[in-house]
Amino acid sequence: MAQHAKTKRRQMADLQIELRSTDRQLGQLNWELAQELVTLADQANDPAPLIQAVEALRSATRYYTFEDAPREHAMIQKAIADTLLSLGQKTGDRDALTTARDAYRGAITLASLLSDEELRESLRKSYKTTQTLLGDLPQNPSLFQVA
Repeated sequence: MAQHAKTKRRQMADLQIELRSTDRQLGQLNWELAQELVTLADQANDPAPLIQAVEALRSATRYYTFEDAPREHAMIQKAIADTLLSLGQKTGDRDALTTARDAYRGAITLASLLSDEELRESLRKSYKTTQTLLGDLPQNPSLFQVA
C-alpha cells in the first residue's frame, strides 16, 4: 500500500513538471506568433495583425511564471502598443487605441514580474495617455492654464 502511494506521488510530480514545461512551450509559441504578426503588419502596412499580436502576447502571459518572464516579451508588447497608440492618435482609430491600452496593461504586468520599475513607470504613463485618448480618464488642465 505504501509503495502504491509513493508511486502515485511520483506520477503527480512528473505530471506537474510536464505541465510546467508545456506551459513554457505554449507561452513561447504565442510569443513567436506575435513576432510573426508584427512582421506581417510591417510588410502589409496593415495594423490588423498588430491587434492579433497583442492577443497572442496576452495569451502568452497566462503561461509565464516569475522565472520565465523574459524582458524581450515586455519590450515587444510595448513596441506594439506604442505603434498602435501612434496609429490611433493619427487616424482616430478607437480599436487601435483600445488594443494599445490592453497591450500596455499586459506589458505592465510583465514589467512587474520582472521587477523593472523604470519600464513599468514608462508603460504606466503611456497607458494613462491611451486611457485619456479613449475618454477613460479626465484630462487635467495645466496649472498655467487654470491661472
